[in-house]
Amino acid sequence: MKKKNIRILLWGMAQLSLSACFFFAAAFANKELDSQTPSAIELYAAQGLGVTVAESAPFTEWGAFAAAGIGERVQVTVLEGNGSVPAYYQMATPNYGEYAALHFTEGGYFPDDASGKNLAVIPESLATQLFEGKNAKRMLCIDGREFEACGIYEDGGVLAQLGSASIPVVYGNTSKNPDVPAEHLLIRADAGKTAQQQQQETADTMQIPLDGEINDLGRLHQLGDSLLLLGFFLAGLWFVLRLCIFAYRKLVSAYGCKENGAQRELAVFWGASAFLLAAVGFWLLLQLVRIPAVYLPEDNIFDFSYYGQQILSGVQQIHADGRTKDFSRACAVYLFAEAGCTAAAVPFFWAGCQKLRRWLLDG
Repeated sequence: MKKKNIRILLWGMAQLSLSACFFFAAAFANKELDSQTPSAIELYAAQGLGVTVAESAPFTEWGAFAAAGIGERVQVTVLEGNGSVPAYYQMATPNYGEYAALHFTEGGYFPDDASGKNLAVIPESLATQLFEGKNAKRMLCIDGREFEACGIYEDGGVLAQLGSASIPVVYGNTSKNPDVPAEHLLIRADAGKTAQQQQQETADTMQIPLDGEINDLGRLHQLGDSLLLLGFFLAGLWFVLRLCIFAYRKLVSAYGCKENGAQRELAVFWGASAFLLAAVGFWLLLQLVRIPAVYLPEDNIFDFSYYGQQILSGVQQIHADGRTKDFSRACAVYLFAEAGCTAAAVPFFWAGCQKLRRWLLDG
């Protein structure tokens, strides 16, 4: 019997340890989602949004959004160097680095005194290929135009790279065509407004109709937080259910106990206390997971067709559409990883708690 108890204890501790590992992995994926992808509304159109990057630039100074032009595949070489590396070049507004959540290992985004200079920011992988072992001024040649690499940004971890471009993306402050159309805008997400409302407000500000595909990356960030909290909710639900079972048994035993008044009162006390504790615990767990009213149906919260439409819209946003820098795909990779870790963590937690309960009862 003692060996069996020890085996149950070891299994319980192992399952709880695995649960903790999965919860930590889910928390890490959620943190990386917030760090590596922008919390923004992405308005995208492959052929352009009907506004040029140059026309967008004055409005970006208000801090409302950032813009990037239609990209082009280019060949990048080092001045006086041999060989070239294929890349994707996009002209971007001066505040794009902040909105796109670019994290720099060296240098930074375009400085304020960048007028008159051809500047570019390049990913770490491209810098390693072109400048490994070279400490001189980083000068590039992009399809015959000379650029200075003023910043090197991180490629991100494995999850970020799974959802990002297969070739390095170079952002520059100039273009052969100053009237290059804006391929997408990144509008800072507002939890109190829908993506359509923010898109319309931006269009009204610019006095230009902005028709394009809307990807609500801010909602995906919020979904990541909700997934993690939902995992904690389901884990804590085990204790609530056990308290409810304990309260039910105590109250039933008090109802059936008619001889000893003191014993009956004690059973009622423990049963009522356990039930009250379960109710308070369940109320606290409900506070963990909240859905902003802006994401709920206007007339009926039980309108399941609405939720189905939202899910279908989310699936359509994360399909591989050949976009070179698709933030929604990167978000999807993080969300799937987080959801998988959370789904694995909760059953292990419940099983581990059950094993420890058996060990305590048998001991």
